Amino acid sequence: MVYFNVKGGDIVKLRRPDYNQSILNVSNTFLHHYGVETEYKGIKELEDKLQSNTYNHIIYILLDGMGANIVNKHLTKEDALRKYMVKPITSVFPPTTVAATNSVLSGLPPISTGYLGWVQYFEEEQSDVAVFLNRDFYDASITFDHIVREKYLSYDNILVRSKAVNKDLHTSIIFPEYIEQGTAKSFDHGIEQVLMKTHNTDESFTYLYWVQPDLIEHQKGIYSDEVRDMLQSLNKSFESLIENITDDTLVVCIADHGLTDVEEINLFKYENIVKMLERKPSIEPRAINFFVKDEYKDAFPIEFNKEFKDIYNLFTKEDLLKAELFGKGVQHPCVDMFLGDYLAIAVDKYMLGINDKKIYKAHHAGLTEDEMMVPLIIYSKK
Repeated sequence: MVYFNVKGGDIVKLRRPDYNQSILNVSNTFLHHYGVETEYKGIKELEDKLQSNTYNHIIYILLDGMGANIVNKHLTKEDALRKYMVKPITSVFPPTTVAATNSVLSGLPPISTGYLGWVQYFEEEQSDVAVFLNRDFYDASITFDHIVREKYLSYDNILVRSKAVNKDLHTSIIFPEYIEQGTAKSFDHGIEQVLMKTHNTDESFTYLYWVQPDLIEHQKGIYSDEVRDMLQSLNKSFESLIENITDDTLVVCIADHGLTDVEEINLFKYENIVKMLERKPSIEPRAINFFVKDEYKDAFPIEFNKEFKDIYNLFTKEDLLKAELFGKGVQHPCVDMFLGDYLAIAVDKYMLGINDKKIYKAHHAGLTEDEMMVPLIIYSKK
């Protein structure tokens, strides 16, 4: 559903996630293909492709932050990442790496995975944990002797679930080498590893994740020359991949989310709001979670909306869950712990900074179309 924010300065196009036409549904299409029963729909165009031919090898690529907006902006109609884009689909909510990549890898919406954003408060750990970094977000000296996300939020990924039904299927995940168990030194190196899987096995399902163009977008902004150069480099690598696949290989490429250019506002300068908080904010700067002191439960929304009503939509926890922005499904038992009393979602170009150690020119996790829409790219030689 498309709607507009007309309260601020510029008119901004907004979009909710569509959990029938999203990255979640791409993963469920593959689960259906491998005979795994799920409660979520597939994507018709991908289902038709899989049914029209026999593919012994499936390559599933996720390029972090490659929204449909920058594909259309920085690539020509003859560039493969744009040429073979079947259509744009939505991310999940919030459209951010922690929530979205785990929905892709699990085949489940955030409401069911419990992965909601970069920073999540774990009560038993007494910490606002940066989920992927496994340390406290506000105090980097606080670390853990265990991997917090694995203790509370583990699941069987789509490759494990697919192999459980297809014993001869060779499955693998290729991450950048700086990630735990990652092996790819570059996107090209990851592609080399993917091609080895398809050429040396009878049947394979391979997932390749790469961190660009997200990193450069954060630093330079979505319309920068640097982002254009990165898109063109990624496209060149992708074209090399599809030139070298076998005839029985299907390549599907998506992104976890897009980004939009932002202007940052330091939330901590608003002492009238900060004094009301039980603890520091969490989840994401553009999907910002507040635990409010009991004595300020009624006053907080009044004060917050007085300052930010034109650029953020404020939800109570109850209304947020009722809106099903996190998707439909069995609610993960940790969701109640992660969600505070209120969640504010960005609907304009502004971002409430919750950590002044970094400066961002673009960000994500809000409800603008640029953040929500990603490409569905499908290619095979057949």
